[in-house]
Order: sequence, then C-alpha cells, then structure tokens
Amino acid sequence: MQKLTPIIFVVILFTALATAIFGINHAETASQPETWSAFIYKNGYNSGRYDMKDGFDSYPSCKAYAQQASNKLNGVAWECGLNCGFDSMRQGFHCESMTNE
Repeated sequence: MQKLTPIIFVVILFTALATAIFGINHAETASQPETWSAFIYKNGYNSGRYDMKDGFDSYPSCKAYAQQASNKLNGVAWECGLNCGFDSMRQGFHCESMTNE
C-alpha cells in the first residue's frame, strides 16, 4: 500500500492541474464578447498612421463604416479587426484577426 501512495498522489496532482488549466482557458474565451474595430489608413497602409473607431458588434457594420470613411478620403485603405487591444510592447493595436473583404 505504501508503494501506491506516491502514484495516487501524482495522479490526483495532475488531475487537479488539468482541471485548473481547463477552467482558466474556458473562462478566458467565454468572457470576452466579439467586438470589431475599423482602421482607416489615410496616409497609406504602411505609414503606421490610421484613424480607428471601436465598438462595432458585427463585421458588416464595421465594414459599412470603414467603406464610408474610406470613400470620404478618396478610397484609402481600410481594415476591420476582431477583438483589438493596445499592445504596449509593440506600441500599437493588436487584433485576433484583420480583414477587409
């Protein structure tokens, strides 16, 4: 019985660790609502200067705003980003995905 005690302890420890990791990952993905941000590159795509507007609840609404803003500036490049946030290491915004279809 004494030989089984360490094995049972390790199994319980790994089970608790796996449960904790699963709970943390599930909480991270479930708590964040899907939001879209429009990026309008009025000085060109590679300039690093852009106008940004947050708070769109769907890609079609973001796209409609971005196209309208782009047309006002003679058809400049635009993109919509999903769940964007400021990244202090890069000194700019980072998004899960970017698209302009």
